[in-house]
Amino acid sequence: MHKLLFFVIIIAVILRFYNLNWDEGYLSHPDERNIANAVSHIHFFDELDPNFFAYGGFPIYFARAAADFVARFTGNNTWVFDWGHINIITRFLSAAFSTLTIIPLYLLAKKVVSREAALLSIGFYTFTVSSIQAAHFGTVESMLVFMVVFLCFLSVRLINEPSTKSYIYCGIVLGLAIATKMTALSFIIIPLTAHILAPHKSHKRFFALLFSTLAVFTLFSPYTFLNWDKFIESMRYESAVATGALSVPYTLQFKNTTAYLYQIKNLFWQMGPAAFFIIPGIVFLAIKAVLEKNKIVIVFIIFPILYFVYVGLWQAKFIRYMLPIIPFLTIAISYFFILLKKEFLLLGRFLIALFLLITIFWAMSFFSIYTREQTRITASKWIYSNIPFESKILGEHWDDGLPLSISPFTEAKYKRELLTIYEPDNQNKINYYAVQLSTADYIIINSRRLYGTLMRLSDKYPVTSRYYALLFDNKLGYERMIEFTSYPVFFGITINDDASEETFQVFEHPKVIIFKNSKRFSDKIIAEKLQAL
Repeated sequence: MHKLLFFVIIIAVILRFYNLNWDEGYLSHPDERNIANAVSHIHFFDELDPNFFAYGGFPIYFARAAADFVARFTGNNTWVFDWGHINIITRFLSAAFSTLTIIPLYLLAKKVVSREAALLSIGFYTFTVSSIQAAHFGTVESMLVFMVVFLCFLSVRLINEPSTKSYIYCGIVLGLAIATKMTALSFIIIPLTAHILAPHKSHKRFFALLFSTLAVFTLFSPYTFLNWDKFIESMRYESAVATGALSVPYTLQFKNTTAYLYQIKNLFWQMGPAAFFIIPGIVFLAIKAVLEKNKIVIVFIIFPILYFVYVGLWQAKFIRYMLPIIPFLTIAISYFFILLKKEFLLLGRFLIALFLLITIFWAMSFFSIYTREQTRITASKWIYSNIPFESKILGEHWDDGLPLSISPFTEAKYKRELLTIYEPDNQNKINYYAVQLSTADYIIINSRRLYGTLMRLSDKYPVTSRYYALLFDNKLGYERMIEFTSYPVFFGITINDDASEETFQVFEHPKVIIFKNSKRFSDKIIAEKLQAL
């Protein structure tokens, strides 16, 4: 048993720690840039204001402490101020928390269901693509996942061990989670449910939980209070974006998407075909909780259900928002398979083997992305070798421009401009496109971020959707020269993930397309083509 658990952890380490510097220090994820910037400004103990409140203070302080340690150990001070080096630190921590999650997940599944289900759960989790991907980003999702699973394990223990010490332990973990990201406030439903169901409960003990939560949160995220106005401003912005009260370019992709169904569709990208069994697993766990009046199962199941119901209504449906419930879903899936095996032994064994193998296949396909050079880097090298210096290159705003600076060259070798594509479509937009396209030499599309969304929104962006359609059909005087892709592939089978939520693809394996102005149409001709609406 212990050998098997150790073996699974070793596999998880390989899948999560391999090639953490996959973008060679270019920081392709905007949240990573923000975190690295905040970490670089911290200096213990005279400068502790991160001046960044999308996340709490704990991950920033933790990363800075780790960076200080590495800097002292190596004698290289670059680790505390260079964003690329800091990003390696944060990615290492992310991979570590993702791997460590296996231990409380196993203990939780064993307590909620059985040892057999626990082993199956950690098997599915180890090969969950979303967990592997999150481990390769220096963001806080892996840390939050660890904390919510650990908190749930501690909370189910309250049912049989409602001691003050147990409540305080829950409070410490909850405080750290909220100090990591404010959305972790939703985690309180777990110990609260345990408290309600616990025999011989004492409200004083729950107060101890609340007090320890507040104390830990204040200790590790003090500038939430010390810089209250900036914190509130940040929270209002983040909340407005999430709920759709504030429309921003990077959430346009969610326009006209259906709540819940959209997230369920993306769970298949996150977990593979085993996601088919999430709903049956949850249903049977709910039945078990009701029929057996099983308090432990109730404590376990309440969070993923309520979290999905609440977060699923948000206008912003980023795939990472479902990460906190992924471990819970692996347990639900495993429980269903175990039930099936009890009733239909051969069929159950067959389905367990089949879907575990499919999950492994999908994980290894996605993992292959990290064995190859990132497409933006490959494209940049090609640009320096094939596009004459001083050429005018059009990129797209709200996306990273190319080429990247790759020694001995820099992007200054070219005349780069960004097309302001998200601006409202009107006659001025047509004239703007016409002038820019007629005077440029190349167009470089860095990812599907813009065209993947705006071509669907032809009612809001009729000119822009036509622009993309004509560009891709080589009808604007530009011809497609080359494109760079890095789709998941295993045993020669390539999986096109263009249909996934864009952040699943655009950071570490975007499709880059380069067009050359070969026909040199005048601005008048281009305007006429775009005018034909």
